[in-house]
Amino acid sequence: MYTLTNVKAYYDSPRGPIKAVDDVSLEIRPNEILGIAGESGCGKSTLIKVIYGHINPPLRLVSGEIRAEMKDNGQVSVLSAKDLPKVWWEFISYVPQASMSVLNPVMRIENQFFDAVSRFHRAGNREQIRQQVADYLQELDLPVEVLKAYPHQLSGGMRQRVLVALATFLHPQIILADEPTTALDVVVQRGILRMLTRVQQTMGNTLIIVSHDMGVHYQITHRMAIMYAGQLVEVGPTERIFSAAQHPYTEMLIKSLPRIGDHSAREGISGRPPSLLDPPPGCPFAPRCPHAMDICTQARPPLVQIEDDHLSACFLHEEAMAAAHAQKVGAQS
Repeated sequence: MYTLTNVKAYYDSPRGPIKAVDDVSLEIRPNEILGIAGESGCGKSTLIKVIYGHINPPLRLVSGEIRAEMKDNGQVSVLSAKDLPKVWWEFISYVPQASMSVLNPVMRIENQFFDAVSRFHRAGNREQIRQQVADYLQELDLPVEVLKAYPHQLSGGMRQRVLVALATFLHPQIILADEPTTALDVVVQRGILRMLTRVQQTMGNTLIIVSHDMGVHYQITHRMAIMYAGQLVEVGPTERIFSAAQHPYTEMLIKSLPRIGDHSAREGISGRPPSLLDPPPGCPFAPRCPHAMDICTQARPPLVQIEDDHLSACFLHEEAMAAAHAQKVGAQS
Protein backbone atom coordinates (compact mmCIF):
# COMPACT_ATOMS: atom_id res chain seq x y z
CA MET A 1 0.00 0.00 0.00
CA TYR A 2 1.19 3.50 -0.86
CA THR A 3 -0.72 6.63 0.18
CA LEU A 4 -0.46 10.34 -0.41
CA THR A 5 -2.35 12.46 2.10
CA ASN A 6 -2.97 16.17 1.46
CA VAL A 7 0.32 16.47 -0.42
CA LYS A 8 1.42 19.87 -1.69
CA ALA A 9 4.56 20.07 -3.84
CA TYR A 10 5.49 23.42 -5.37
CA TYR A 11 8.22 24.71 -7.66
CA ASP A 12 10.00 27.81 -6.39
CA SER A 13 10.24 30.57 -8.99
CA PRO A 14 11.13 34.29 -8.96
CA ARG A 15 7.42 35.07 -9.39
CA GLY A 16 6.28 32.86 -6.55
CA PRO A 17 5.43 29.18 -5.95
CA ILE A 18 4.12 27.14 -8.88
CA LYS A 19 1.45 24.87 -7.38
CA ALA A 20 2.06 21.78 -9.50
CA VAL A 21 0.67 19.34 -6.91
CA ASP A 22 -1.87 21.09 -4.71
CA ASP A 23 -3.43 19.14 -1.84
CA VAL A 24 -3.52 15.70 -3.46
CA SER A 25 -4.68 12.61 -1.57
CA LEU A 26 -4.43 9.27 -3.38
CA GLU A 27 -4.36 5.60 -2.48
CA ILE A 28 -2.12 3.39 -4.64
CA ARG A 29 -3.07 -0.25 -4.34
CA PRO A 30 -1.12 -3.47 -4.81
CA ASN A 31 -1.39 -5.37 -8.11
CA GLU A 32 -3.24 -2.71 -10.12
CA ILE A 33 -2.68 -0.52 -13.14
CA LEU A 34 -3.47 3.05 -12.17
CA GLY A 35 -3.74 5.73 -14.84
CA ILE A 36 -3.09 9.43 -14.22
CA ALA A 37 -4.73 11.52 -16.92
CA GLY A 38 -5.18 15.16 -17.81
CA GLU A 39 -4.06 17.84 -20.24
CA SER A 40 -0.43 18.91 -20.54
CA GLY A 41 0.61 21.26 -17.75
CA CYS A 42 -1.83 19.90 -15.17
CA GLY A 43 0.84 18.47 -12.85
CA LYS A 44 0.87 14.78 -13.86
CA SER A 45 4.64 14.44 -14.27
CA THR A 46 5.27 16.35 -11.05
CA LEU A 47 2.94 14.00 -9.20
CA ILE A 48 5.00 11.09 -10.55
CA LYS A 49 8.18 12.76 -9.24
CA VAL A 50 6.57 13.11 -5.83
CA ILE A 51 5.47 9.46 -5.79
CA TYR A 52 8.99 8.42 -6.84
CA GLY A 53 10.58 10.57 -4.15
CA HIS A 54 12.50 12.62 -6.71
CA ILE A 55 11.92 15.92 -4.92
CA ASN A 56 14.85 18.21 -5.65
CA PRO A 57 15.03 22.03 -5.96
CA PRO A 58 13.29 23.94 -7.35
CA LEU A 59 10.61 21.34 -6.45
CA ARG A 60 9.89 21.05 -2.74
CA LEU A 61 7.41 19.20 -0.59
CA VAL A 62 5.39 21.92 1.13
CA SER A 63 3.11 19.78 3.28
CA GLY A 64 1.29 16.47 3.50
CA GLU A 65 2.34 12.89 4.12
CA ILE A 66 3.80 10.21 1.86
CA ARG A 67 3.67 6.69 3.28
CA ALA A 68 4.77 3.51 1.53
CA GLU A 69 4.86 -0.06 2.77
CA MET A 70 7.78 -2.07 1.36
CA LYS A 71 7.64 -5.86 1.63
CA ASP A 72 10.95 -7.73 1.74
CA ASN A 73 11.26 -11.40 2.71
CA GLY A 74 7.97 -11.32 4.58
CA GLN A 75 8.92 -8.16 6.49
CA VAL A 76 7.10 -4.84 5.99
CA SER A 77 9.01 -1.56 6.23
CA VAL A 78 7.23 1.79 6.35
CA LEU A 79 8.88 4.42 4.16
CA SER A 80 8.49 8.19 4.01
CA ALA A 81 9.37 10.54 1.15
CA LYS A 82 13.00 10.89 2.24
CA ASP A 83 13.44 7.10 2.30
CA LEU A 84 12.31 6.46 -1.27
CA PRO A 85 15.58 7.32 -3.10
CA LYS A 86 17.29 4.60 -1.01
CA VAL A 87 15.00 1.94 -2.51
CA TRP A 88 14.89 3.06 -6.14
CA TRP A 89 15.05 0.13 -8.58
CA GLU A 90 14.25 -2.55 -6.00
CA PHE A 91 11.02 -1.11 -4.49
CA ILE A 92 9.97 1.64 -6.84
CA SER A 93 11.23 2.21 -10.37
CA TYR A 94 10.69 4.77 -13.10
CA VAL A 95 10.27 4.54 -16.88
CA PRO A 96 10.77 8.09 -18.19
CA GLN A 97 9.81 9.52 -21.53
CA ALA A 98 12.38 10.72 -24.10
CA SER A 99 14.53 7.59 -24.12
CA MET A 100 17.32 9.15 -26.20
CA SER A 101 17.99 11.83 -23.58
CA VAL A 102 17.76 9.37 -20.66
CA LEU A 103 20.14 6.63 -21.79
CA ASN A 104 23.84 7.50 -21.70
CA PRO A 105 24.80 8.00 -25.39
CA VAL A 106 28.43 6.92 -24.91
CA MET A 107 27.78 3.71 -22.98
CA ARG A 108 26.67 0.37 -24.36
CA ILE A 109 23.32 -0.84 -23.06
CA GLU A 110 25.08 -3.69 -21.24
CA ASN A 111 27.13 -1.27 -19.14
CA GLN A 112 24.05 0.78 -18.29
CA PHE A 113 22.48 -2.35 -16.83
CA PHE A 114 25.66 -3.01 -14.84
CA ASP A 115 25.63 0.52 -13.42
CA ALA A 116 22.00 0.20 -12.40
CA VAL A 117 22.09 -3.16 -10.63
CA SER A 118 25.67 -3.87 -9.52
CA ARG A 119 25.26 -2.01 -6.22
CA PHE A 120 22.73 -4.57 -5.03
CA HIS A 121 24.46 -7.35 -3.15
CA ARG A 122 22.32 -10.09 -4.65
CA ALA A 123 23.34 -9.20 -8.20
CA GLY A 124 26.60 -11.19 -8.10
CA ASN A 125 29.66 -10.66 -10.31
CA ARG A 126 29.73 -9.08 -13.77
CA GLU A 127 29.28 -12.31 -15.71
CA GLN A 128 26.38 -13.37 -13.50
CA ILE A 129 24.75 -9.98 -13.99
CA ARG A 130 25.17 -10.23 -17.75
CA GLN A 131 23.56 -13.66 -17.84
CA GLN A 132 20.68 -12.52 -15.64
CA VAL A 133 20.10 -9.50 -17.89
CA ALA A 134 20.29 -11.62 -21.05
CA ASP A 135 17.78 -14.10 -19.62
CA TYR A 136 15.43 -11.27 -18.64
CA LEU A 137 15.62 -9.66 -22.09
CA GLN A 138 14.66 -13.00 -23.64
CA GLU A 139 11.69 -13.24 -21.25
CA LEU A 140 10.56 -9.88 -22.64
CA ASP A 141 11.16 -11.01 -26.25
CA LEU A 142 14.04 -8.57 -26.70
CA PRO A 143 17.13 -9.63 -28.68
CA VAL A 144 20.18 -10.14 -26.47
CA GLU A 145 22.25 -8.33 -29.13
CA VAL A 146 20.92 -4.97 -27.90
CA LEU A 147 23.27 -5.27 -24.92
CA LYS A 148 26.24 -4.57 -27.20
CA ALA A 149 24.55 -1.60 -28.87
CA TYR A 150 24.81 2.12 -28.15
CA PRO A 151 21.49 3.98 -27.72
CA HIS A 152 21.79 5.78 -31.08
CA GLN A 153 21.97 2.40 -32.84
CA LEU A 154 18.48 1.48 -31.63
CA SER A 155 15.11 2.71 -32.84
CA GLY A 156 12.95 4.86 -30.56
CA GLY A 157 10.67 1.91 -29.83
CA MET A 158 13.58 -0.39 -29.01
CA ARG A 159 15.14 2.21 -26.70
CA GLN A 160 11.83 2.52 -24.88
CA ARG A 161 11.65 -1.27 -24.49
CA VAL A 162 15.17 -1.24 -23.08
CA LEU A 163 14.10 1.39 -20.54
CA VAL A 164 11.18 -0.81 -19.47
CA ALA A 165 13.54 -3.78 -19.08
CA LEU A 166 16.03 -1.66 -17.13
CA ALA A 167 13.37 -0.30 -14.79
CA THR A 168 11.79 -3.68 -14.09
CA PHE A 169 14.83 -5.96 -13.93
CA LEU A 170 14.90 -6.05 -10.10
CA HIS A 171 11.16 -6.74 -9.89
CA PRO A 172 10.12 -3.54 -8.08
CA GLN A 173 6.79 -3.44 -6.27
CA ILE A 174 5.80 -0.18 -8.00
CA ILE A 175 6.61 0.85 -11.58
CA LEU A 176 6.05 4.43 -12.76
CA ALA A 177 5.75 5.11 -16.48
CA ASP A 178 5.61 8.76 -17.56
CA GLU A 179 4.16 9.12 -21.07
CA PRO A 180 5.93 5.91 -22.21
CA THR A 181 4.39 6.01 -25.71
CA THR A 182 5.03 9.67 -26.55
CA ALA A 183 6.52 10.32 -30.03
CA LEU A 184 6.15 6.66 -31.08
CA ASP A 185 4.00 5.42 -33.94
CA VAL A 186 0.77 3.58 -33.21
CA VAL A 187 2.12 0.07 -33.80
CA VAL A 188 5.13 0.66 -31.52
CA GLN A 189 2.88 2.25 -28.88
CA ARG A 190 0.78 -0.87 -28.79
CA GLY A 191 3.88 -3.02 -28.33
CA ILE A 192 5.12 -0.88 -25.42
CA LEU A 193 1.73 -1.04 -23.70
CA ARG A 194 1.59 -4.81 -24.14
CA MET A 195 5.08 -5.10 -22.69
CA LEU A 196 4.19 -3.00 -19.64
CA THR A 197 0.98 -4.92 -18.94
CA ARG A 198 2.75 -8.24 -19.41
CA VAL A 199 5.43 -7.25 -16.88
CA GLN A 200 2.76 -6.09 -14.41
CA GLN A 201 0.75 -9.29 -14.75
CA THR A 202 3.83 -11.50 -14.43
CA MET A 203 5.23 -9.73 -11.38
CA GLY A 204 1.88 -8.90 -9.76
CA ASN A 205 3.10 -5.42 -8.89
CA THR A 206 1.60 -1.97 -9.33
CA LEU A 207 1.97 -0.01 -12.56
CA ILE A 208 1.22 3.72 -12.58
CA ILE A 209 1.03 5.13 -16.07
CA VAL A 210 0.84 8.82 -16.93
CA SER A 211 -0.68 9.81 -20.26
CA HIS A 212 -2.77 12.62 -21.70
CA ASP A 213 -4.18 10.02 -24.12
CA MET A 214 -7.48 8.75 -22.68
CA GLY A 215 -7.40 5.90 -25.20
CA VAL A 216 -4.27 4.51 -23.54
CA HIS A 217 -6.01 4.48 -20.17
CA TYR A 218 -9.10 2.81 -21.60
CA GLN A 219 -6.97 0.00 -23.02
CA ILE A 220 -4.92 -1.00 -19.99
CA THR A 221 -5.78 0.69 -16.68
CA HIS A 222 -7.93 -0.69 -13.88
CA ARG A 223 -8.42 2.63 -12.12
CA MET A 224 -7.91 6.26 -13.08
CA ALA A 225 -7.04 9.53 -11.38
CA ILE A 226 -8.01 12.61 -13.40
CA MET A 227 -5.82 15.64 -12.72
CA TYR A 228 -6.51 19.28 -13.43
CA ALA A 229 -4.49 22.34 -12.36
CA GLY A 230 -2.47 20.38 -9.82
CA GLN A 231 -5.53 18.79 -8.21
CA LEU A 232 -7.38 15.50 -8.51
CA VAL A 233 -10.90 16.07 -9.80
CA GLU A 234 -12.02 12.44 -10.21
CA VAL A 235 -10.79 9.02 -9.13
CA GLY A 236 -12.47 5.72 -9.86
CA PRO A 237 -12.55 2.44 -11.80
CA THR A 238 -11.72 2.97 -15.48
CA GLU A 239 -14.84 1.26 -16.81
CA ARG A 240 -17.08 3.34 -14.57
CA ILE A 241 -15.34 6.58 -15.46
CA PHE A 242 -15.79 5.94 -19.18
CA SER A 243 -19.42 4.84 -18.79
CA ALA A 244 -20.50 7.41 -16.18
CA ALA A 245 -17.97 10.19 -15.64
CA GLN A 246 -18.83 12.27 -12.56
CA HIS A 247 -16.83 15.43 -13.31
CA PRO A 248 -17.47 17.77 -16.29
CA TYR A 249 -13.75 17.86 -17.12
CA THR A 250 -13.54 14.07 -17.33
CA GLU A 251 -16.69 13.93 -19.41
CA MET A 252 -15.29 16.47 -21.88
CA LEU A 253 -11.97 14.61 -22.14
CA ILE A 254 -13.84 11.42 -23.04
CA LYS A 255 -16.06 13.20 -25.58
CA SER A 256 -12.97 14.50 -27.38
CA LEU A 257 -11.86 10.93 -28.20
CA PRO A 258 -12.35 9.76 -31.81
CA ARG A 259 -14.56 6.72 -32.24
CA ILE A 260 -14.48 4.10 -34.98
CA GLY A 261 -17.39 4.59 -37.35
CA ASP A 262 -18.36 7.95 -35.84
CA HIS A 263 -17.64 10.70 -38.37
CA SER A 264 -19.18 13.53 -36.38
CA ALA A 265 -17.01 16.41 -35.19
CA ARG A 266 -15.33 15.87 -31.84
CA GLU A 267 -16.06 18.29 -29.02
CA GLY A 268 -12.98 20.07 -27.75
CA ILE A 269 -12.60 21.91 -24.45
CA SER A 270 -12.61 25.67 -24.95
CA GLY A 271 -9.98 27.78 -23.25
CA ARG A 272 -6.85 26.47 -21.61
CA PRO A 273 -5.78 25.24 -18.17
CA PRO A 274 -5.07 28.02 -15.66
CA SER A 275 -1.58 29.08 -14.65
CA LEU A 276 -0.30 27.01 -11.74
CA LEU A 277 1.47 30.17 -10.58
CA ASP A 278 -1.82 31.98 -10.00
CA PRO A 279 -4.77 29.56 -10.16
CA PRO A 280 -8.27 31.06 -9.96
CA PRO A 281 -10.21 31.03 -6.68
CA GLY A 282 -12.70 28.23 -6.21
CA CYS A 283 -12.82 25.36 -8.67
CA PRO A 284 -9.94 25.70 -11.16
CA PHE A 285 -12.11 24.29 -13.96
CA ALA A 286 -14.93 26.82 -13.42
CA PRO A 287 -13.78 29.27 -16.17
CA ARG A 288 -14.09 26.47 -18.77
CA CYS A 289 -17.00 24.53 -17.29
CA PRO A 290 -20.42 24.71 -19.02
CA HIS A 291 -22.13 23.88 -15.71
CA ALA A 292 -20.36 26.45 -13.50
CA MET A 293 -22.41 28.01 -10.70
CA ASP A 294 -21.70 30.97 -8.44
CA ILE A 295 -20.28 28.76 -5.70
CA CYS A 296 -17.77 27.29 -8.17
CA THR A 297 -15.92 30.62 -8.33
CA GLN A 298 -15.97 31.08 -4.56
CA ALA A 299 -15.07 27.74 -3.00
CA ARG A 300 -12.99 24.74 -3.96
CA PRO A 301 -15.08 21.55 -4.20
CA PRO A 302 -13.67 18.73 -2.04
CA LEU A 303 -12.94 15.30 -3.50
CA VAL A 304 -15.77 13.20 -2.05
CA GLN A 305 -17.16 9.72 -2.61
CA ILE A 306 -20.09 9.76 -5.02
CA GLU A 307 -20.55 6.00 -5.03
CA ASP A 308 -18.48 2.99 -4.02
CA ASP A 309 -14.81 3.56 -4.96
CA HIS A 310 -15.69 6.54 -7.15
CA LEU A 311 -14.74 10.07 -6.07
CA SER A 312 -15.36 13.43 -7.68
CA ALA A 313 -14.67 17.09 -6.84
CA CYS A 314 -17.67 18.95 -8.23
CA PHE A 315 -20.49 21.02 -6.71
CA LEU A 316 -22.95 19.37 -9.06
CA HIS A 317 -23.00 16.57 -6.49
CA GLU A 318 -24.88 17.01 -3.24
CA GLU A 319 -22.09 15.24 -1.35
CA ALA A 320 -19.57 17.93 -2.35
CA MET A 321 -21.98 20.72 -1.42
CA ALA A 322 -22.59 19.16 1.99
CA ALA A 323 -18.86 18.64 2.62
CA ALA A 324 -18.06 22.24 1.64
CA HIS A 325 -20.81 23.51 3.94
CA ALA A 326 -19.47 21.38 6.82
CA GLN A 327 -15.98 22.77 6.25
CA LYS A 328 -17.31 26.32 6.31
CA VAL A 329 -19.23 25.74 9.51
CA GLY A 330 -16.18 24.11 11.11
CA ALA A 331 -13.98 27.07 10.17
CA GLN A 332 -16.43 29.56 11.65
CA SER A 333 -16.87 27.71 14.97
